[in-house]
Amino acid sequence: MSCHDIGIEPNNPYICEAPPTHSNLPVPSAHTTPSTSEPRKLTIQNSPFRGIYGIPVTPFNEDETIDWKSVESVLHFTVESGCHGVVMPVMVSEFQVLTDDERRQIVETTVRVVAGRVPVVAGVTGIANAHSIGMAKHAEDSGADAVIAMPPHSKPTTESEVLRFFHELGAAVNIPVFVQNFGGAYAMPTDTLAQLAHDVPNLLYVKEEGADPLQAATRIIESAGDDILGVMGGFGARMLLDEWRRGEAGNMPSSHYGDVHSNIWNLLEAGDEEGARAIYERILPLVLHDDLPVLKEIFVRRGIIASSTMRSPYGIHGPDKHGWDEIDYLYERASDLFTWKKS
Repeated sequence: MSCHDIGIEPNNPYICEAPPTHSNLPVPSAHTTPSTSEPRKLTIQNSPFRGIYGIPVTPFNEDETIDWKSVESVLHFTVESGCHGVVMPVMVSEFQVLTDDERRQIVETTVRVVAGRVPVVAGVTGIANAHSIGMAKHAEDSGADAVIAMPPHSKPTTESEVLRFFHELGAAVNIPVFVQNFGGAYAMPTDTLAQLAHDVPNLLYVKEEGADPLQAATRIIESAGDDILGVMGGFGARMLLDEWRRGEAGNMPSSHYGDVHSNIWNLLEAGDEEGARAIYERILPLVLHDDLPVLKEIFVRRGIIASSTMRSPYGIHGPDKHGWDEIDYLYERASDLFTWKKS
């Protein structure tokens, strides 16, 4: 199968080149479209969707307005720390408390600041199909390389409604679509996801965050075959080595430890699993304490954003004194792993 067969520009070396293999597990390759439809033209300008796709937080001033200077800072950091892609705005970015105008401005700012250095995946989850599709069209027009969405879940939904949503979303844009298969929204079973990937030509990636995410990712890779280009993990890269060994394409964690996680991934891809595991085992105890207040505080400590303020209603309380004592200890113990330093 050639790039021309699947509607991808043949002079694009990144998507046409097969990703590195590292085990006997099947590695997702080119996407095939149903014979009943014309192939959708896809253009991925920068790099394959593989590796650590870092998620920046949305920095707020103390009055809960967006701190746009810190937005640019965290975006530059996410790229400079070694992340292979940027995903914004999604759950870690507190997209639920952003206005639509703010979300659009964040996507536009992300594309401008990243400036083609790595792919930009725009979060477009909405409260209704039309809402999400409007966000996706804006993201594509703004220059995003892909979009990621959960199905609308402001009220209980059904599998048929979820399938309808992703069919409509795929038809609305000409860039790749990630399904965020999140249990807190509506996690589709493997067979349904595989059929959806077959039926929607540009539904090419899955971020698997449902029940039993490791086993689910393996089943998706095996069931979807050539209809999907990659499955990425979530949960803050807590299971990154296992994900890599199963043939997953990467992970989408918060970017506060972007230098550490990208270093682990690069070592894995280079064949140094022992070196990757040594770093992974040192950072994991710290990662296990991650929640939104901790993420924002780490960004502040590293000199990336000015304030750890969250926008109300946030509904999340940070660690107590004992929790912060443990985080302080672990942070100091792992500090030599932070290769990015503020200049």
